Amino acid sequence: MSTVAVGLVLLSAVFHATWNTLTKRSADALAFMFVFGLIGLSIYAIPMALMLHRHGLPAEGIPFVLASGGVHVVYASALAAAYSNGALSLTYPVARGTGVLLVPLLAMPLLGEELTLVAGLGIVAILAGILILNLLGNRSGAAREVREGRRGLAFALLTGLAITSYSLIDKAGVAHVHPLIYVYLLIGILTLGITPYVLLRRRAAVGEIWRTARAAAFIAGVLNMGTYLIVLAAMRVAGSSISYIVPLRETSIVFATIMGAVVLKEHLGRARIVGSAMIAAGVLAIALGS
Repeated sequence: MSTVAVGLVLLSAVFHATWNTLTKRSADALAFMFVFGLIGLSIYAIPMALMLHRHGLPAEGIPFVLASGGVHVVYASALAAAYSNGALSLTYPVARGTGVLLVPLLAMPLLGEELTLVAGLGIVAILAGILILNLLGNRSGAAREVREGRRGLAFALLTGLAITSYSLIDKAGVAHVHPLIYVYLLIGILTLGITPYVLLRRRAAVGEIWRTARAAAFIAGVLNMGTYLIVLAAMRVAGSSISYIVPLRETSIVFATIMGAVVLKEHLGRARIVGSAMIAAGVLAIALGS
């Protein structure tokens, strides 16, 4: 794969870890996601309109968009709860790793896919990493912090289940709908889905984010959808080496762990480092072995 393609995918991984870091750092994660969702929809409205004019929205793709959009509402709610209760260096690897872990397991009976030896070893590595983070990664700190960390990990696992669900739906959905249109509609449904709760219970938080964290929300709104657009560009550059893009993109687990330590000043004990590294290695193995 060309150096340009590698650079684009790594940039995409950094972008994904960055908008998650900004979300974790915000005063209210769900309100922040609502604000940057609106910003992203506004920024990408013109490219979306152009693609919709050119490719249209096939009727057979609408059920996939609606189903995945509904799951994305659960995903956003669980992710916000995970970040409200647990450290980024704990919750992000578990959420991403769980999704990558379960997709191949469920794809075998549902989609008829086969599991290779390398992918099987990757699944074992992810399971071991998640167990390490759950059992050892949050042992230090006050009792209240430990309890909150456990709740954060529980919501991270729920986030991973949501990632698994929408990944299986999206694999079929993008076969009918142009990827940019598909992603834009998913973000639109996600934002619309959390709107009633946010406006009823988080209105003050939304106003505070708009006043004090507007720049961060703007950056997150650009990066959230921009991450996927960069991956599409990398696929065009990579040509026949597209199979290497997925494992490279999941290096975001490493970047998020580093950002948790550097940006958010989270303590990275040996268990968090080892657990996150095992999850990242397992993700790479599944992607390369699939």
